[in-house]
Amino acid sequence: MRGIPLKQSQGFFWVNLSLLVLIAGFMMFFYPLTGWDQVLIAPYYSKAAQIFPLRNSAFMQNFMHTGLKDVTIVVAFLVLAVFLFSFKITRLAPCRRQAAWIFVGMVLAASAVSVLKQESIHACPWDLVQYGGTLPWLPLFAGLPVGIAPGHCFPAGHASAGFGLMAFYFGLRDKQPFYARAALCFGLTLGFVMGWGQMMRGAHFLSHTIWSAWVVWMVLFFLYLFWSPVGAKTKVQIQV
Repeated sequence: MRGIPLKQSQGFFWVNLSLLVLIAGFMMFFYPLTGWDQVLIAPYYSKAAQIFPLRNSAFMQNFMHTGLKDVTIVVAFLVLAVFLFSFKITRLAPCRRQAAWIFVGMVLAASAVSVLKQESIHACPWDLVQYGGTLPWLPLFAGLPVGIAPGHCFPAGHASAGFGLMAFYFGLRDKQPFYARAALCFGLTLGFVMGWGQMMRGAHFLSHTIWSAWVVWMVLFFLYLFWSPVGAKTKVQIQV
């Protein structure tokens, strides 16, 4: 038995842990058999031209890619500003720890996805042979074939910026549960919108986006367990 600062109840821990395990199992063992990645990306690929026509679209590049990512960066810096100004502005002081937690959570979650992506052997769809590229498609747990360069395209880095806003859910859930749930819905929605936009461009499969959401959620969940956004609480004994 080990004491872990667990908010609300053991139920929160087990529900989240169970969801993480179930989703990981689904994505590892069942999802690859469905062919959904190929089915969902097919409408955005031109077999005749052997390209993804929306890859260089001004709207997709400037709004869906750069614009939405910039929005998440602005949000992160606004949260950091709240933390810094809380030392000068008295009414912001109660928000200091939550702001620090949310900012750190956003940075850690995005960094985790970025590191995994840099170490990944999997290529982006637009680099795959079946979509006019030169690299082979590889199963999730495949090794890198001799003579093939790593693709560095898994999981979806762009979508992780949107999913990172789920940090507000964990940061707010103990004091402002209504806003926490709203933030959860918004973060999930924005992440999948950003991921779908990248799929339309040929940059990622849907599975890349789902795995990105999973990694972000896992990082935020365990950060929440071991560092409370609202201060020390009663420790609950759970079997680990």
